[in-house]
Amino acid sequence: MPYFAIQTNQELNETERADLLQSASAFVAEMLGKSEAYVMVAIDAGAALSFGGSRAPSALVTLRSIGLPVEQCTEYAARISQFLETSLHLPRDRVFIDFADLQRDRFAWNGKTFA
Repeated sequence: MPYFAIQTNQELNETERADLLQSASAFVAEMLGKSEAYVMVAIDAGAALSFGGSRAPSALVTLRSIGLPVEQCTEYAARISQFLETSLHLPRDRVFIDFADLQRDRFAWNGKTFA
């Protein structure tokens, strides 16, 4: 049920994209304490993205999950920023992170909601 999306203006080749998909999936599952079987990751590399009027490497990250604890978002922000620094060499001040706690009755899988 967690959805983790990275939109970046950095170009990635197919191997880099595949490696990032795999490492991001494992990272999110571990960070949230959820089964990786339910984690979805999306990578949009090479996006037309400007931050602060600059095309320098940057990213917009989205993390959505049912039961995302608001009180842990600061910790998650630090961990996601570290992950992006390590994985994509993105400076922390070039990343926005959007968190969303999904409502069970408005999120579905396998033809039914989680409500």
